[in-house]
Amino acid sequence: MVLAKRKGKNKPEKTEAVVKKDPAERRSKKDKPGERVVGLFETFVNHPVTIVTALVVGPYALYLLFHLLTLQHPEWLTGIIDLRPAVSVQDQRQVLVVGTMSSGTVQVASDFKELGLEVGHENSDTAWSFVRDGTISWFHGVRFLPPPTSNSIAGVCMAFPGNIGFHPVMYRPPQNDCSYRQKWSNCWMRECFQIVSKEWGCAARGDCEINFYKTLHQVRNPMRTIESLVTKFCHGEGLGVEGDVQNIFLRFSNALFPEHNFTSDTCIEAAGEFVVEYSSAMIAARERGEIDGFYKIEESSICEVAGMAGLSDPKTTVYPPNYEKVKEACDADDIYGNDNVMTVIEQTENRINLDLVSLTWEDLKGGMHGSQRKQGDASLEKAVRKLFKEFGYDPSKEDTAAKS
Repeated sequence: MVLAKRKGKNKPEKTEAVVKKDPAERRSKKDKPGERVVGLFETFVNHPVTIVTALVVGPYALYLLFHLLTLQHPEWLTGIIDLRPAVSVQDQRQVLVVGTMSSGTVQVASDFKELGLEVGHENSDTAWSFVRDGTISWFHGVRFLPPPTSNSIAGVCMAFPGNIGFHPVMYRPPQNDCSYRQKWSNCWMRECFQIVSKEWGCAARGDCEINFYKTLHQVRNPMRTIESLVTKFCHGEGLGVEGDVQNIFLRFSNALFPEHNFTSDTCIEAAGEFVVEYSSAMIAARERGEIDGFYKIEESSICEVAGMAGLSDPKTTVYPPNYEKVKEACDADDIYGNDNVMTVIEQTENRINLDLVSLTWEDLKGGMHGSQRKQGDASLEKAVRKLFKEFGYDPSKEDTAAKS
């Protein structure tokens, strides 16, 4: 059976002409190449990660560039601006001031800045710090100590030094490519061993890597120094007097002065023995001619200290412009002079013992404050009294009656 085809079945219907458009024409306006790139750029710029990165990395990059130009390569700006020449590790600096912890070194570093000088506190790295005129430091005193044992160096370098005022970064840029972003690592430990091995006892050997025109010993009343150390490094009952010594202090004390066992000491005894050992080592270095002189912080102005450092004579000023800076600041007849630099150094920076701990000679005797020494043992008292005599302090002012 054959079905008849419906009339008009295959007749094409009338439709609109279909025009094949170019793919580019079919894109919407927002998809145009130029506008799409702009959109991506705006998204990138306004992204929180980008903003935070710029805020963090930008200032740090400027910081690095500033120090690179001013401290390491000022010659790159010759003809544009007159900058002070770079000071390398081997170049001589004006002064090194050493003094036991809690002797007021932070204050004196601050006062040196009043004279317009670049003297750093626990810092000699002239590549990244403005310390081209010198350093004031307790740890730099290791250059005057007897030769170390391997255990001594290990005691300093085997673990993070904490808040003791030492880190290998304070000497120079690391030679082992250690990361500044890490407080401590195996790399910093290796750097520590290298630096401390070279620095320890270098004054007697005559091969110190960093050299200073003058070296001075800063002293403070030994009893006030002991009190400050007790406040800082002892914890427990009675503001630490009856308590324990912090491990970091014991570790460094035993490493630097292995002939004395600090571990069995009370807090007061450990602080007192440290002051005695450190001060005695600096006295011995002065007698050998390795330290040029000492001054009492309670009786000296920063101008007098600068004079001892050789800055009052153009012939002994390492960086010539500093002579005029000091002369102008310390000129008593100059109405524009700074009175602060001409008066006795006043402790306003890093004050630790705000009348919290007050000791007398009796506190230094055996049997006191948990001491395991024989009752009435006066060995520490005698050693501290010897320092009083050496430095010219009056021991009678530390008697119980005088302090009450």
